[in-house]
Amino acid sequence: MRISTPHFLWPKVQFKFSSFFGLKNIDSLEKELHKMFPSGHPVVCSSGRVALYIAINESKMDRSKKINLYPYASHCVINTVGRLTNPYPYNSENQIDIIYHQWGVAFNCNYTPLIEDSVDSLYEKNTPLFKEGAKFEIWSLPKILGTSSGGILWCKEEKDAILIRSKINNKKGIVFSWILRLLGNKFSHFYSLWEGTEKGYKGLSILQVNEIFSQIRLWDNVVKNRKKKLNLFQKYSILKDNNLGGRLPSCLPVKTNISEKKLDELGFSTGIRHFLTETTLEKVFPLPIHQDVSISSLNNLFKNGG
Repeated sequence: MRISTPHFLWPKVQFKFSSFFGLKNIDSLEKELHKMFPSGHPVVCSSGRVALYIAINESKMDRSKKINLYPYASHCVINTVGRLTNPYPYNSENQIDIIYHQWGVAFNCNYTPLIEDSVDSLYEKNTPLFKEGAKFEIWSLPKILGTSSGGILWCKEEKDAILIRSKINNKKGIVFSWILRLLGNKFSHFYSLWEGTEKGYKGLSILQVNEIFSQIRLWDNVVKNRKKKLNLFQKYSILKDNNLGGRLPSCLPVKTNISEKKLDELGFSTGIRHFLTETTLEKVFPLPIHQDVSISSLNNLFKNGG
């Protein structure tokens, strides 16, 4: 029998109505994030794709230039890049301008990329950012914490963060766009409408800020949960290095002979994906180990030959 609510790459949106109300503001949220990760200067915006848009624009990329993407770039990355400059298909002989720390697993390169895409990377507090030395790093809070919205553009230099904050729009159309996203969790056509609004220097309403703050309070618990699953299930992964440097993946790349249909029946809807190692693209099952996934469901998967 198929599980009715299968697990995906990232946690589902989980929120309480009461979490939207409080006395926090964007300034206090950014100060709290900087306290947690002092190696970077955070700018809070509406989503990871808006953070990416800002990072590309602040990098002075235009139609006269091109950006080399990683080979499995999602449509939202391609669309965001295409709004400002020219996305260029992956070529193993060229340096990748936007590197993706896939599912939170660090991608190592011997050059400094333009942007580090860490949309689904969960860090232990005080873990250094900008692992490969980029000027900007981006997070998606729905993919990390399961919030209804929110992205972080991390700036290596404080002066960049100060300048970008002065450009952020936290008023015009923000609540309407957020409502589209909330509706999009149930009705896909609303999600498509919301995607069209995710551009520019778009910020957050106070309601969204308070929800994010309420989830950030749970950060240590989320980290503890993730580390426990890593200790139990990393042995099944192609990742052999037990020292992840404070970066805790949302999924573990696993080799499996189970069919995608059977995986779906067991409650895992991710299917088979490509994982980029330092030398090759490997076909793997991304085993989700985020906070939505119980240890019992993971054990059940491996009992069935995972």
